[in-house]
Amino acid sequence: MYKEIVVCILVVILIISMDLISNNYTKKVFSNLNESLGILRNEMMEENKDKNKINDEMKNVEQKWNEHLNILSCYIEHNELEKVARQITVIKGNADMEEYGQAVPQLDECVYIINHIVDKERLLVRNLF
Repeated sequence: MYKEIVVCILVVILIISMDLISNNYTKKVFSNLNESLGILRNEMMEENKDKNKINDEMKNVEQKWNEHLNILSCYIEHNELEKVARQITVIKGNADMEEYGQAVPQLDECVYIINHIVDKERLLVRNLF
C-alpha cells in the first residue's frame, strides 16, 4: 500500500514538473516570436518602408519559428501550430508582394493565435475541465 502511494505521488510530481518545463519553454519561444513580429509590424507601419529590413525581419521570424517547431509539435496541438505557420506564410507572401497594408492585419491575427496557444497551454483549473 505504501509503495503505491509513493509511486502515485512521484507520477503526479513528474507530470506537474514536465508541465512547468513545457509552459516555460512555450512562453519563452512565443514571447521571442511575438517580439520579432512586433518589430516586423513596426517596420511595415513606417512611412519610409525599407524592404531589406522587412525581408530580414521576416527571415528572422521564419527562422525562429522553424527552429522551435519540432519541439513545440511534441506537446502542442498540430492544428494550432498549423494556424501560426499559415499566418506566417501569408505575412511572408504579402511582404514579398509589398502589400504591407494586408500583411499587418494578418500579423495581428498571428499574434492573437500565439497568445491563444500560450493561454491554452497554461496549467489552470479552467483548462483542466
